Amino acid sequence: MSIFNGFVRSAIIGCAALVGSTAGQVFAENPGGWEYSVAPMYLWGKNIDGISTLAGMDAPLELDFKDDILENLDAAFSIHFEARQGDLTLFAEYNYGKLDPSSEANIGPVTINTDIEFRDVMGELGVAYAFYDSGPTRWEVLGGVRQFDQELDVEIDGPDILPEKISGGDDWWHGFGGFRVQRKVSERWTFVGRADIGYKNSNNKAGQVTGFFDYRFRGWGSAFVGYRYLDTDYDNRKSGPDGYGFDAKQQGPIIGLNLYF
Repeated sequence: MSIFNGFVRSAIIGCAALVGSTAGQVFAENPGGWEYSVAPMYLWGKNIDGISTLAGMDAPLELDFKDDILENLDAAFSIHFEARQGDLTLFAEYNYGKLDPSSEANIGPVTINTDIEFRDVMGELGVAYAFYDSGPTRWEVLGGVRQFDQELDVEIDGPDILPEKISGGDDWWHGFGGFRVQRKVSERWTFVGRADIGYKNSNNKAGQVTGFFDYRFRGWGSAFVGYRYLDTDYDNRKSGPDGYGFDAKQQGPIIGLNLYF
């Protein structure tokens, strides 16, 4: 991989995941009117540690950002938009990522080599309401709906009795709720933290924690740096080729830009 390609892939890797963690940044002063922000580009240097289950077969997803994700990133895109008026904030996001890693999988006692094509889409719609705002510190309660759509293609290099390729996936949603806090630590620096839990039932749940520092360098823009952790646990409880599950932790540093208007 060339240095230029590596830089480009680094710049867009954040599209493989949640920009929702950047929600809640300090807006421009516009008393009484709507204020808007958009985060069109950012980097989430995440590691993935987990398992995708497809038709009874476990496909490990143990990917390091530097050594695996940059090497195997095929496509990525994301955008996060937010609108605020007074105590009310509305936010929406869309995240798309496609990875092509190689791995090992187990079918009973047999270990096989696999080439995996993993497409991961996540969208979120939510609302936040400030129940405490002292000026330097603002606390919000938030909630909304999050949807996932994943497809997994596994090409198998193993015994002849096994199929050459297995494909599947699923889409699912759950509601989420949590809190967000902003703490202004200086004229230009603000700390933002978010924690939420997504839940539909015991086979469909997620937990997320994000913290970052935001530096307002102009009225129209800021830069942020921090850390994000997302733990997703899903199992559709189906048998045969329709069976699909995803149990993985995704975590790593985040860095990027937010624009205000």
